[in-house]
Amino acid sequence: MFPSSGSIPFALVLLALIPSMAVAQAGPSDRLRPDPASVSRGRSVYAGGCINCHGLDVKGTADGPDLIRSVAVLRDNEGSAIGPAMEALADHLTLSGSDLRDMSHFLRQEVEITSRNRNAMMPPDVLTGDRDAGRAFFDGDGGCSACHSPGGDLAGIGARMSPVNLQQRLLFPRSGRETPSRVTVRFPQRAPISGTLEFVDDFFVSLTDQSGTYHSFRRVGGIEVAVEDPYQAHWDLLERITDRNIHDVVTYLETLR
Repeated sequence: MFPSSGSIPFALVLLALIPSMAVAQAGPSDRLRPDPASVSRGRSVYAGGCINCHGLDVKGTADGPDLIRSVAVLRDNEGSAIGPAMEALADHLTLSGSDLRDMSHFLRQEVEITSRNRNAMMPPDVLTGDRDAGRAFFDGDGGCSACHSPGGDLAGIGARMSPVNLQQRLLFPRSGRETPSRVTVRFPQRAPISGTLEFVDDFFVSLTDQSGTYHSFRRVGGIEVAVEDPYQAHWDLLERITDRNIHDVVTYLETLR
């Protein structure tokens, strides 16, 4: 819809159009009310010619600007602003009058959804990824299947947890009730001791052994401390997982019902 390659950047076009369009733009009293049928048709139009540059969530990519923050989109009423903006591009997608109006309704709804999601009482929609890509990452590069199984520990996870909570637990799995870390302390002249990690820093380490006895040791020369964190794979994943990977995996996990 609003290509950037070989054309005037859409954001610059919008800035240039503001003076000439200001008088004709809809004010607060006649703001466009999205019609569900038009929104549905407009979504199809957007998917057919705009999504590659402006993204699945209409918030832009490296190839196209964020339309949620576009002056033309914010001022638009049934194509009154986005139509001239498109025509000003040197290389643009030509839409019929009806498609342009449907696009206007779709974009208005996206703006309003984003605005409502600023309220902390309404969490944002994080199901914006690709289910199949999420499954592929889960089984492949993500390494998730080494510890988790859709038919085992994750069976029904999509019904038990909201998408927002799924995303949070994917990135930060500890909630105080999960498997604790274990630690082994090795000494120069005595048998090592292992147990549940209670505390560790550069100076001390403490643990509770299998019998329930608490131990605390100073980390002096010759003492080796080996911590086994069951969530280490999650911490390592934070170094390389992308936003797209996150949304894809969450979208996949939500289908496990």
